[in-house]
Amino acid sequence: MNQNNRAHVIRFAFIILAIAGIIFAAVFFILRKNRKTAEINQAKTHIQMSWWGNDGRHMYTMEGVDLFQEKNPEIDVSYRYGEWNGYEKRTKVWMESHNEADVMQINYAWLNVYSPDGTGFYDLSTLSDILDLTNFTEEELSYGTKNGKLNALPIAMNTHTFYYNQDILDQYGLSVPKTWDDLFTMAEKLAPDGKYVWGIAKKHLFLLMIAYYEQSFGKPFFNQDGTLAADAKGMEFILTFYKKLRDSHVICPIEDSFDRAKYMSGEYVGTMCWISDTKLYCDGLAETGVNVTRGSYPKLEGATLSGWYIKPATMWAISKDTEHPQEAAKLLNYLLNDPEMARLQKTEKGVPVSNAAVTALNEEGLSETNEYKAIQEMNEHQEDLHLIIPNMEKESIIDAFKSTADDYLYDKTSAAECAQKICDAINAVING
Repeated sequence: MNQNNRAHVIRFAFIILAIAGIIFAAVFFILRKNRKTAEINQAKTHIQMSWWGNDGRHMYTMEGVDLFQEKNPEIDVSYRYGEWNGYEKRTKVWMESHNEADVMQINYAWLNVYSPDGTGFYDLSTLSDILDLTNFTEEELSYGTKNGKLNALPIAMNTHTFYYNQDILDQYGLSVPKTWDDLFTMAEKLAPDGKYVWGIAKKHLFLLMIAYYEQSFGKPFFNQDGTLAADAKGMEFILTFYKKLRDSHVICPIEDSFDRAKYMSGEYVGTMCWISDTKLYCDGLAETGVNVTRGSYPKLEGATLSGWYIKPATMWAISKDTEHPQEAAKLLNYLLNDPEMARLQKTEKGVPVSNAAVTALNEEGLSETNEYKAIQEMNEHQEDLHLIIPNMEKESIIDAFKSTADDYLYDKTSAAECAQKICDAINAVING
């Protein structure tokens, strides 16, 4: 090998060694960094939270969780979320397999389902050194209390509200309805053009039927213990009224999910929804340039019961199986009481119950929101509204009513036979 070749070989060898050294240093640095990251992560406490809602809710909730983690770097939060359809069934699987999240958004009715004796969720009163319960009144705390144990805290209060496309009402020379008869008068003018007075979902249909029943008979549809008070005759009464509402174009055909596009396009002139859905059905329509008007509860003259109910909109709870109750309580306190989270959430879930959250939103113009105005109206009717019976919202009971009623609506059975089948189906769910 000549002198030049030897020099090239030596130079090449040095280059290889230099590259190897760089690679080794890089690998060493990465491994060291990963080890440090692993050590940091091991030092962190990992908890999980779960919720349901629309894309907007997902975005601000995740943003809020990120800010929480910045404030509490020792806590790592993962999450699972989805839309409402199917969420209750997934929750049942999680609860029965003890795989629920540490911090859970729950429906008020789930307290009866998963914690009838108060042991189904963590007792939040034992975490009051972290969770500031002074932001809630005794009555508000009572909503989440089962058998003396504080299972959950309300995020906001809820009741039904009604929104109408005022531009269409003006076009047809109509006023916002106040009575049941007004609804049929409206439908007579709207039906020839293929429009419906209301577009509603199946849960709201069921609650609408309960309201009409209680106003008509002056007695409750469900007893306080959740058992069915209505008999087959009463059920037949509301079945025939349901068919009249649908056939007259007062309400739209009820499917498994509500077609919001038809409401936005004006095929459904109004809707019945929760106050917590105001952003979707009032603000959302107004943003398209439509004038939107809020209506009142329809009622029968001389009725002794209003038939309308209030409830916590949604609630936060902590899993009874959590291994990290202190950290879960920190997150829960942040979600409910932190001004930063309140400003992110605004009134998307309704007007907050927490005094701290309300104080923060008062600085952001809370009193100008449609949710606030609807809550004020709810408060004005407080004496006529009762706390909802959880079985009124139970999905299996609502499905039993709706699916069985379809047989009568589509002339597959008589009203009397269908009514008895509905009673039997609802009682089977309650007793099962």
